[in-house]
Amino acid sequence: MQLTKEQRTFIVEKYFQAKSFQQVIQSFQEYFPERQSPTKMTIWRNVTRYRTEGTSLNLNKGRSGRKRTSERSEENVRIVQGALTENPQISARKSGFDVTKSTFNRIITLNYNFEPTS
Repeated sequence: MQLTKEQRTFIVEKYFQAKSFQQVIQSFQEYFPERQSPTKMTIWRNVTRYRTEGTSLNLNKGRSGRKRTSERSEENVRIVQGALTENPQISARKSGFDVTKSTFNRIITLNYNFEPTS
């Protein structure tokens, strides 16, 4: 289970005060009796993250997973806009141009507030 913001802050503050893993673990057990105490590695990672990034929070939230390619380019937006001008009922599969279905649907949803149809 992940540490809360309060618990991460507590760990970093106690480490900078005590400079001892054992004292941090003991203080953590006293302050958060319902929670299993952190390991030395957990303490070290939180302190290191604080020193390098200025925060001990989980910065990977929202950054995980496969990164999108930039297919929603100006050129692709113009292509989709032209197709929608000619035929507002056009589908991504039947459009006939080189834009993926997901890019087509993302463009009409984000740029034109249309809802894609299946």
